[in-house]
Amino acid sequence: MDSRAILQKVDWKWLIIIIAIFLIAVILVGVVYYEFTKEYRDRIYPGIYVGKDNIGGLTKEEAVQTLKKRADIINQNGIIFSYLDHKTVLMTIAASPQGEVAYQLINFDLEKTVDRAYDIGRGLNALINIKNRLWDGRKNRQTSVEITINQEKIKEILTDEFSIYETPAKNAGLTYNYDKNKNKYTFNITEEKNGVVADYDSGIQQLKQNLASFDNSIIVLKSQNQYPVVYQRDCQNIEEKANAVLNKMPLILKYDGKNKTIGTNTVVEWLELVANKDSNDKIAVDLALELIKNYLKKAVSTEVDKQPQNSKFTIKNGRVTEFQTSRDGIELDVEASIVKIKEALIKNQKDVELVINTIKSEVGDDDVNELKIEEIIGTGHSNFAGSPANRRHNIKTGANTLNGMLIKPGEEFAVMKSLVPIDASTGYLPELVIKQNKTIPEYGGGLCQIGTTMFRTALASGLPITERRNHSYRVQYYEPAGTDATIYDPWPDLKFINDTDNYILIQSRIEGDNLYFDFWGKKDGREATTTYPKIYNIKKPPPTKIIETLDLKPGVKKCTETSHNGADAYFFYTVKYPGGEIKEEKFISHYVPWQEVCLLGVEKLSDHQIASSSAAAGSGSASTTGQN
Repeated sequence: MDSRAILQKVDWKWLIIIIAIFLIAVILVGVVYYEFTKEYRDRIYPGIYVGKDNIGGLTKEEAVQTLKKRADIINQNGIIFSYLDHKTVLMTIAASPQGEVAYQLINFDLEKTVDRAYDIGRGLNALINIKNRLWDGRKNRQTSVEITINQEKIKEILTDEFSIYETPAKNAGLTYNYDKNKNKYTFNITEEKNGVVADYDSGIQQLKQNLASFDNSIIVLKSQNQYPVVYQRDCQNIEEKANAVLNKMPLILKYDGKNKTIGTNTVVEWLELVANKDSNDKIAVDLALELIKNYLKKAVSTEVDKQPQNSKFTIKNGRVTEFQTSRDGIELDVEASIVKIKEALIKNQKDVELVINTIKSEVGDDDVNELKIEEIIGTGHSNFAGSPANRRHNIKTGANTLNGMLIKPGEEFAVMKSLVPIDASTGYLPELVIKQNKTIPEYGGGLCQIGTTMFRTALASGLPITERRNHSYRVQYYEPAGTDATIYDPWPDLKFINDTDNYILIQSRIEGDNLYFDFWGKKDGREATTTYPKIYNIKKPPPTKIIETLDLKPGVKKCTETSHNGADAYFFYTVKYPGGEIKEEKFISHYVPWQEVCLLGVEKLSDHQIASSSAAAGSGSASTTGQN
């Protein structure tokens, strides 16, 4: 049958009906898709959950408000860790009485979480978008919370709490006695021991997994066996090996035109047994790296190290003048010097030339002629009335450190990085912060006054802000809320870019209770404005939290943190550039409602408080409507 005959047999009526039905279906799907997309234009698509909260159908702002309630519960109550029936509460925030030294161990990035949820169904592939919007919207789809945690600090805190319940493994050890009659050292080998310790790494991984869905369940740390790597049975000819090292003494360390002699009495303390995997002789006698490091840092670095000094400038009679000349620094390279010491032992050399590195200054004396600094381009201000003496001292110290510094064109300036080290050696005074059930002296009080004022100065100068975090809760020194910037070594920091074509000179001044920073440079015609912050969603703090401690006499009560209302705030930052370009940024801040925290002296710590915290953490709930 030819093709003409086949066409004659086709029922055109039914073909037209089928095509019409198909076209109508396509049009209906298109209409539904269009209306659905229009309905959710500014909203998250249905069926999207973060933990237990359904944020589908909410605007970004409503979703953030919903998730903040969950995050606040965890921030207020902490996370309970348990090991061998012993419990501790890991608070996400450590703070001093006025919130001045405050840092977060756990940070919830709710804006990024909501942005990711909002992007579901808004990809580049239209077919996948249809599936995500219309079909998958009937399902419950989970998206995780964006979090960052300070793993190192958390592990340190947990170790401090639970180490007394651990029995770490012990390698076979080397002990010695000095025989005066024979004028020599004799050595003995102690027996190794197996151990049982907490698996902190797995616990921290569980913490990450839980917090990704706002799960604040108790985390039970598992025990893990720990085994030595040096066994007594493998130790052969140890006394001979140890004396072979001692017989090479003394060593003469040479550095910076000086000599320091190391004799057997020092080196015998450094001897340790180590597994020798690449030899049939399983155990060797070597020098303990940490002990050598400690020696070099205390005995040599303290004499040698000199920090580089940049040129610093000031404005005098309208002209830029230098008040601090530049100077290169020098520093003992501890790691390289240890290599030199070990090489000397192998080669039976007595003299060891330690490695000294030169650290170049970043700003030299000759730069003054290239600065082209003519006028103030921005001024920032904050008030620290009511500050105690230590805080005032630290504000002055930090302001003096930054005073006279130069910011190169194109440079990203990091405030905390420019202030470190923050300790007694640079003139800072400590204040007490609460960690678990102890008060610990920490340095840094007053530096957030520096961070906040520098933030305001960068805004007034129209500079791009690349990193800024608000405080965990409102602090009186930084009102109005929303315009503060917290800094803590090593993170968070305040960073901004000098995107002008000229150097910027930092000038600080303190007038009574007021701190000012002036940025001097050359105006390029840009105009910067900020709106007054909108402060809303104010929440009362929870009741006073009592933490038992053995550091105070029984019955003595000492409050280490004051209460603060929670709130949200935002303001707009607009920069108009000479070429007509306008950039606007919204700075959003969230402040946790924070209860007063007091230490109560007891004779013996109880589990009552842990149980109370657990009940509070477990009973917290958050609305899913996102309404303010």
